[in-house]
Amino acid sequence: MSHAPRRSAAGAVGAVVTGRVPVAAVAALCLAAPPPGSAQPPVELAAVEPLIRQIRTLAADGDVGAYLDLLAPGADEGAARAFAAAELEPGATAAEARARLLVPADAAPAGEAFELTLEVFTEHGRRGRLATWQLGVVRHPEPDGPGWRIAHQHHTGAVTGLYSLAIERSTRIDAAGLTIASEDLTLHMTRGSAYPARTDRGVTGLVLIGRGRMRFAPLPEAERGQLRIFAGADELDAEFEAAFVRVNPETFASSPAFRRLVGAGPGGADDFAEAEAVFREFSPLSFVVDLGDLSPRDWTLVPGAGDFLAEVRTARHGTLTYVRAPNRPEDVALFERATRRTLAQYPSEPVRAVRGTDYSDEDTVAYDVLDYRIEASFEPRGVRQESLRSRPRLVGCWIDATAHIALRVTGPSLTRLTLRIADDLDVHSVASPELGPLLFYRMARQNNLVIGLPDAAPAGAELTVTVRYSGLLAGQEPDENWLGRQRRWLAGGGAPFGVAAPRYIYSNASYWYPQSPVSDYATATLALTVPAGYGVVASGDPRDGNPPVWSDAREVGPRRFAFVALQPARYLACIVARFARHGAAPREVGLPEGLRSAAARRGVSYDSAALAIASTERARSRVPEVRETAADILRFYASLVGDIPYPTVTVALTDALLPGGHSPAYVAALSEPLPRQGGSIVSWGGDPVAFSDFPSFFLAHELAHQWWGQAVGWKNYHAQWLSEGLAQYFAALYAEREGGPDAFRDVLAEMRRWSLRETDRGPISLGRRLGAIRGDPRVFRALVYNKSAMVLHMLRGLIGDEAFFRGLRRYYNAMRFRNAGTDDLRRAFEAEAGRSLERFFTRWIRESDLPSIGLSYGAEQAVGGRDAAVVLRFEQRGKLFELPIEVRLRFRSGPDESVVIRVTDRVTEVRVPTRGRRLRDVDANAGENALVEIE
Repeated sequence: MSHAPRRSAAGAVGAVVTGRVPVAAVAALCLAAPPPGSAQPPVELAAVEPLIRQIRTLAADGDVGAYLDLLAPGADEGAARAFAAAELEPGATAAEARARLLVPADAAPAGEAFELTLEVFTEHGRRGRLATWQLGVVRHPEPDGPGWRIAHQHHTGAVTGLYSLAIERSTRIDAAGLTIASEDLTLHMTRGSAYPARTDRGVTGLVLIGRGRMRFAPLPEAERGQLRIFAGADELDAEFEAAFVRVNPETFASSPAFRRLVGAGPGGADDFAEAEAVFREFSPLSFVVDLGDLSPRDWTLVPGAGDFLAEVRTARHGTLTYVRAPNRPEDVALFERATRRTLAQYPSEPVRAVRGTDYSDEDTVAYDVLDYRIEASFEPRGVRQESLRSRPRLVGCWIDATAHIALRVTGPSLTRLTLRIADDLDVHSVASPELGPLLFYRMARQNNLVIGLPDAAPAGAELTVTVRYSGLLAGQEPDENWLGRQRRWLAGGGAPFGVAAPRYIYSNASYWYPQSPVSDYATATLALTVPAGYGVVASGDPRDGNPPVWSDAREVGPRRFAFVALQPARYLACIVARFARHGAAPREVGLPEGLRSAAARRGVSYDSAALAIASTERARSRVPEVRETAADILRFYASLVGDIPYPTVTVALTDALLPGGHSPAYVAALSEPLPRQGGSIVSWGGDPVAFSDFPSFFLAHELAHQWWGQAVGWKNYHAQWLSEGLAQYFAALYAEREGGPDAFRDVLAEMRRWSLRETDRGPISLGRRLGAIRGDPRVFRALVYNKSAMVLHMLRGLIGDEAFFRGLRRYYNAMRFRNAGTDDLRRAFEAEAGRSLERFFTRWIRESDLPSIGLSYGAEQAVGGRDAAVVLRFEQRGKLFELPIEVRLRFRSGPDESVVIRVTDRVTEVRVPTRGRRLRDVDANAGENALVEIE
């Protein structure tokens, strides 16, 4: 996606997307009520409540005449009658109306005329209709009336596909022998009952009660490996006692298995009460629209064509949820409902044939965010209390914010867009400068916001969406908790001194602002307000005249900070904390003169960056040391890549119980562990990233993310290793710069040890899923961090230093401010190495096997003019790998010699001249350069 300097989107699509919204199958729920504890609604909004009560009544009665009685003098009665006839359906069983937004009308006397946005929800039995109206209202004092009259009206949109589902005793069907199948899944009932849940479009749900067997048999080897970890076998075969299935009514009508059900007739034991309990448990978990204060009942959407969901209560594994969703790149998934642990997730056979495996998350979104403008205030609520005896108490900030999102349509057309925003944040209004108030709804428990557009916006159209929201949101933990959540203490106590200074991290895992559902590079402007005594570090360049980042208790009232991200960021983050004052001014870190590159890249390039340090009071003494080390690290990385992606980098040191880190664009945050009583410290021995002999390793890893993970992102979770592996390898390279070759070998040895130990837990390409089934985050770090770094090191040994570092620079320049995949990296290295590397990346990234290699050797005597030599013969068994193997030749006389052999074929033979030395033995496991044990 192109990210040239942005222009305002205002007016870009006014002629394209104006007009009335057609009634859609999925339309919008509008503005939620103000959250508990927030300020009361403005007086004007409360003042229209008498009018809202009358609308609520006439909507329940379907009374067109009562609506016409509310018209202001001079209003167009014909337009009002047509509007009311379309909106007020007779026969409603219940109705609700809520005022959401009231703004002064243009060119009207102050306080006399307003534009009122409201939702009207009507129920017709178990069918619901949600509409958003925009009314022009004027004050009209009268003794017994609402005090308001309607001058004009506009239908913004409606959703008619809402249903409150139920099962009925009379629909009970004998399900013995029933088999329901989806991709790689079979549910077979041996005995029991089935209870359908119907809509006016047909059956959409089915409760199965009795006895059945579930069989799940994925084809991809990586998924079969995860099932072996979970269930001890390549396939899952389990008895179940209850299941709840959701499908599109057309799927039910067209499936032979379901058609057999319809005609089966009642039979079997009376187990309705049990079936109803299953329905109450599972039906609210999927396809449910969050109607907020409009209805106390659960209202669901009908699944789309091809969608299939099954909640299966097994005897051995608890409740397992199977999903087939054709609109997702990986359309088959199986997960554990209680823990949300993913057991399998992959593209089905038809999807693999069309899309392949190197997909991009961006393919699922039909728009590109160009720019964010966020105005937000943060009010900390509570202080984090951490001890050995209790879990951390989740605290956070009350956030009151407005976000302006400029976007461009990238699909053929766009009728609705989905944004991510935390469920804990209440959305009060959604509007567009070009289009006015917009429809939206929220799916329950999905951290999302779905917005309807008037008509369809065509490809290339640009518009801005403004979202106003507030709520109490907990801060997130750093992405990289270096010790996970293990708390191992040496004997003799070890409780922390004092309490960590409060800090609140809002970043990619918290959804603190409305954002694209996928990581999408965009520029941004942040205006962030915090109380006196707090400071802010955020994504972006601090603006000139910005107050210092540190806290200032002498100030009274809130403090405002501004940041501008002219270089695109994958996501936006901010850290609110009590930062201490110190005397270390920002330091300019520049590229060495001879290494400045003129390579073509996306965005602006910089020859230097301003490095700033922010710290809590406890960490203030470390500021000079961290400043010098961070400057050296940035300079070293810039020399390797030939570029500095962001003009400013702030290292934020905050207090925490465990060490950790997080590195959004423009920021590297480090958690500084609290000191321990009695000299006890956290035990580092049990974690793959515990390089305690190299204290700068964590900082080096986090700063590397400014290049790998931020300036170059990753397409999907399978490619996360591109971020973590490159950052880990760059940190190892810095350990070599700081500590020399021995330090580098020590780091590689530790990485190799953990890689070999955990490699059978799955391939690197499984990303975040590694270790999740057993709840062991060390597996993820051992493979996505350490094994990935080892793979890069093996590639370096295979193609040579020059081709390796040229390949890295080629990859960086081609993918700067884009999301990359494994194939993008492979192609860059192939271009520099002049050979195919497909087998190398397939074996080491997408598979979990290790090479099986045998070594034999013998002496070859000098013949004619040919020197005597040692002949080394490597023979691969099973799958063919490509890797460099370091061999040490020990001689009885003369110096030993180490050679690196590039093993790429079934049999690889190499002659090493002895130069008059007598061979004693050969050690093929002497180096730490490869993930192999030579036999």
